[in-house]
Parts: sequence; structure tokens; C-alpha cells
Amino acid sequence: MANFLEQYLSPAGTIGSNVWTMGTKTHSPTQVKVAIQQLLNKGVGINNAPGQFFAGGGPMKGVPGMYSPKNPMGQFQGPGGNLGFIGYSKAKLAGYTPQEIKQGAGAGGMFLPSGAERQYQMDMRAEAERDQMLDYMRQLQEMANRPEPQVGRSSSYVVGTGGTAEIQQADKPKEEKRGRGTGKWKREYFNALNTAAVAGAGGGTVNP
Repeated sequence: MANFLEQYLSPAGTIGSNVWTMGTKTHSPTQVKVAIQQLLNKGVGINNAPGQFFAGGGPMKGVPGMYSPKNPMGQFQGPGGNLGFIGYSKAKLAGYTPQEIKQGAGAGGMFLPSGAERQYQMDMRAEAERDQMLDYMRQLQEMANRPEPQVGRSSSYVVGTGGTAEIQQADKPKEEKRGRGTGKWKREYFNALNTAAVAGAGGGTVNP
């Protein structure tokens, strides 16, 4: 794709006032300055003689250019004046984060065309998923390193409820444990007396 300013070059193929005038109608001064610098790097001439439009920088003087700290994505500006997929990819390879690229493009008056915007959205989702996973791993690590609380454990925790009942019964005095058989002993004594009484009267058992 050709530089968007090439259509405004002079008949001699050089950069004149028309380039700046027409370029700034559709793009920011920063975008136009970077595009002019790109043309200069390609060997396109500019009339910056004294008294001419671009003398001493002309209208470009003070405008952030291709390598200005105020225009961090200027070096990746595409031929259309914005930060396309190729420029976005180059910025990533240079070590910029997706958010830095997005913000840097805006600082230079650029936007991300569809291809670059789509990649930006994908990168941001990947970063969010990565951060979520890292946070989850940190939580697991903190849980693993947390000291185990020294809490006393009941006999129920150690042996279960059935074992607890047996332990409690074993701890009771012998007299209390024997008392649990008193009901059975009374029933047997009553049945014996009842049988003897019936037999003595000449009868049989009550429930044959």
C-alpha cells in the first residue's frame, strides 16, 4: 500500500505545501509528520529552502514525529496513517504490551484498523486468562503453605461415633455397667416365680 500522502505530491514528485494542507484534512498533524518522514526515508525530496513552506520545519516544528517519546507508536505507523496488523505485530515484537500499543496509537492520533483491533482483543483476553490462572495458582500456593491449625480432636473424630460409645461405656464405673443388666435379671426372676406358681397349682405354662 502506498503512503497516503503520495497522492498529494507536487508534479515534480516532491513534498510541498499541498501535502501538509491536504493530509491534515483527514489525519492528525502527528500522523502527517510521520508520513512525511516515511517519504523522506524513501528518498522523496522536500523543499525546505529559506522562505519555503517547510523552511526550518515549517508547520511540523514541535509536532511529535516518528521517534518522539510523545508518539511511542510513530515508528510503527502504517502507510495508511494508522496502526495496522503489521505495525501492531512489530510493536509486540519490540516488547510493547497490547495496552501500551493501543494507548500509544491513540497518543499519535492513530486507531487500530479491524485486523489489528481483532488481534488486540484476542491478546487482551489471553492476558486476562493468564492473570486469572496466575492468581488461582497463587491462592493454591498460599493454601499449601498455610500452617495446619493445632486443634484438639475429640474421640469421635479419631475413632468414630461407634468407637466413642464403647470408650464411654468402658470408662464408666463397674457398678454402673452392671446396672445395665438389672432389667433382664428381674424379668428372668419373675418368669421363674410365675412358672413355679402355675406348676404348684396343677396347671401348665401360661403361654405354651
